[in-house]
Amino acid sequence: MGADMTNNWEQWEGRTVDGKFLLGKCLGGSGGSAVFRTQCRDGEVVDAALKLVAAEGADAEKQLRRWQAARELRHANLICILSSGRWAAEGREFLYVVEEYAEENLAQIVPERALTAEEARAMLVAVLGALEYVHGKGMVHGRIRPSDILATGDLIKLSSDNLRAAGEMAPAASAYDAPEVAKTGMSPASDLWSLGITLVEVLTQRLPAWDAAGVKTNAPEVGGGVPEPFRGIAQRCLEMEPSKRCGIREIRDRMEAAKAIGETIRIQEAMTSAATAAAQKERAKWPYWLALAAVIVVAALLMMRALSSSAPEGGESSAVQPTAVQRAPIESAPAQPAPQPAQKKEAAAGDGVVERVMPEVSPSARRTIQGKIRVRVRVDVDANGNVAEATLKDAGPSKYFARVALEAAKRWKFAPGRDKGEEESRAWTLLFAFSRERTEASAARAR
Repeated sequence: MGADMTNNWEQWEGRTVDGKFLLGKCLGGSGGSAVFRTQCRDGEVVDAALKLVAAEGADAEKQLRRWQAARELRHANLICILSSGRWAAEGREFLYVVEEYAEENLAQIVPERALTAEEARAMLVAVLGALEYVHGKGMVHGRIRPSDILATGDLIKLSSDNLRAAGEMAPAASAYDAPEVAKTGMSPASDLWSLGITLVEVLTQRLPAWDAAGVKTNAPEVGGGVPEPFRGIAQRCLEMEPSKRCGIREIRDRMEAAKAIGETIRIQEAMTSAATAAAQKERAKWPYWLALAAVIVVAALLMMRALSSSAPEGGESSAVQPTAVQRAPIESAPAQPAPQPAQKKEAAAGDGVVERVMPEVSPSARRTIQGKIRVRVRVDVDANGNVAEATLKDAGPSKYFARVALEAAKRWKFAPGRDKGEEESRAWTLLFAFSRERTEASAARAR
């Protein structure tokens, strides 16, 4: 097979590997390997991905044995290997591995935005669970990095196609490798180093500064942009001496301690707030009672004055005064609808939107949301009701959600302008609120 074929893996779509797996869409590839969506040739849909790797001598047989060993592993936070084998095509031999399909990995999210503290915590919990299981089987991961932390449904999972026995050498040098890997091979401690590098990257969108001169004598700089407890965890993972690095249990203990401290602080803040409110309420009683006493005194004086002025003189009946009071509400009734213009104006503003276009959000991106992400877009509307220009007024914390909100805002439709003055001032502010369950949108006249 020539170089042209491996540089254009899309040409392989539609072929059948090993007589069993139909290659679907190519998800990405390089000169020596590629990943495809796949399903069985008999039509049974398999939610899986197939990776093709060029076979290289004795290493090919070792890789097949690794995949076979990894196929026996089952953990909720570990990608399952479904099948593996050899396949010959175009005069060359390939290895293939069929794995559980994942919709997204962290390498796709991090360029768009850094993870929140809650997202980083969820990621760590999942990865630590998988690592503890793998290490317990005498194996190591060997290359923890954002592209190897994936999302399948609502679960975060660690890739498994690179698992190998502890002590094996790294297949290729990587920015995530621990300093000792090149000499002593991979170990559980080197996995924790890679996890520390990855943790800094997902929280800051960049690798920690380290070894610019190629000396590798000092630990990487975690930087002040990493919040606790993740800063302390990363620093412990990135100890130069493997024996000094933290273990999985220590990382969990640090996260639990930070969670407990956070809960304590929240409780203290709530108690302080409640005590402050109670004190303010107690202080507020004095003005209340003074005002009430003043009202009672004034009311008593008015009653006394009214009684003295309404006393009958010369047999005159006092029934005339109540009659005038009874008629007053009837005479003033026509003035009651005065607030209506403000209500009509609000209704007209709501009716000005003819068509709302909701942003298209991928399920995997929606699963990354913690709480709500809000994006505000200002749109200028032409005389025909079309959006002439849309600009971000408040982009929020995510470039991805800001982009899909802006794209959707450009397609909104509004009622045509009714007069020249309105046409010249037709600006709206659209608010998009994204959560895991749904996307909400509202519109208001721009001020």
